[in-house]
Amino acid sequence: MTISVASALAILGMGVLASFGSYFLKLTAMGGLSPGKLLTCRFLYVGGFLYVASALLNYYLLKIYPFSLVVPLGALTYIWTQIISKVLLGEPSSVRKSVGIGLILVGVTVVAWSY
Repeated sequence: MTISVASALAILGMGVLASFGSYFLKLTAMGGLSPGKLLTCRFLYVGGFLYVASALLNYYLLKIYPFSLVVPLGALTYIWTQIISKVLLGEPSSVRKSVGIGLILVGVTVVAWSY
């Protein structure tokens, strides 16, 4: 089975959208908003929209590729999340996290090559 360039980009995009969805939900949570003000926070809606867009890409990919391929490749989301947390939120990184990301890349490569 061959993965098209468009599908590979969709797989990457799925993870990026989910990570940015979480980022915007984090911004919402950092605001310490009351329930009433929460509903007026644009970050909540941006994060929700990005999550739904990611889920729709996931749905599309699951229609054309095996579950055992699409879901493991979703682990790339952890890489985007680490980059976003470091660059946009100033959260610390560590050698342990970097090793984990390296292991994810090895695992994703092994899974992808099996198809």
